[in-house]
Amino acid sequence: MALHTGSPATAAVYELGEGVIWDDRAERVRWVDIGKGRVLSGALQNGRIEDVHELSIGQTAGAVALAEDGGLLVAAARGLATVSVEGVLSFGPDLLGDRAGARLNDGSADRFGAFVVGSLSLDGETGDDELLRVYPNGRIETLREGVRLSNGVAFAPDGRTIYHVDTLARTVSRHSYGPGPFDRREQWVTVLDEGDLPAHPDGLTVDAAGMLWVAQYGGGSVRRHSPSGELLDVVHVDAEQATSASFVGADLGTLAITTAQEGLATTTDGSGAIFLACAGVTGLPARCWAGSTVKPYWLRPDTEESSA
Repeated sequence: MALHTGSPATAAVYELGEGVIWDDRAERVRWVDIGKGRVLSGALQNGRIEDVHELSIGQTAGAVALAEDGGLLVAAARGLATVSVEGVLSFGPDLLGDRAGARLNDGSADRFGAFVVGSLSLDGETGDDELLRVYPNGRIETLREGVRLSNGVAFAPDGRTIYHVDTLARTVSRHSYGPGPFDRREQWVTVLDEGDLPAHPDGLTVDAAGMLWVAQYGGGSVRRHSPSGELLDVVHVDAEQATSASFVGADLGTLAITTAQEGLATTTDGSGAIFLACAGVTGLPARCWAGSTVKPYWLRPDTEESSA
């Protein structure tokens, strides 16, 4: 097992930094500050993330993804939002129905053009959180129910396996995946549980070799595991609450780790900063939402929404 240490790349100013990805089109690191509703971006320069810009969407921003047309897709409080290349913001319909005390949380675009996103209960654990797949035409498919707190979503390099974090259950699970209907008769398989993890699993990413990198909320680290669960590497950061990880830079060779200040009475470390580490491996390019950010499905009268 190899040990690494991340270095701070920003000031410790993000209350709940999350969802970091690399935008190869703009050569920018993108991430969110969830509670403050900020969608952020910055340039990777000499081991730092500089020239940070932000867009406030006026509600929580659980995750950000790239869109094929050059814009961005955001998991807003209860539905999706798009940001066009020109910066026009548009909000889609509610995805959570009668679940008044819930919001969307972490999510990721798959290689087939859909967006997979989970929910988080705001009034304490209910066991009713879920994982949804939203297609570019607005069709919604439920992939998983009975989740205690839906968090990180990632895919194997070939796109045929999905990995999903249930933070409060302290599990990382996998399921077969593809562009066709999701087989809910197939059971999710637990890859990692609380016996494998020192803290609550949060966001995760998969590297080019198919290994899993899992952020440890309360554990001050990101841990690399094989798909069978073997611990391979640990990256320590000077921040108690590591929230997400992804590979950034033109060569996808730098691991970026977001952290959070939320819930801490005092902060004596780098909590709230983004950290960077070189771990000797490369990541996978971020996949893109295939829907339009200029005229998303909710602005097209010819689109019929349906759920599964």
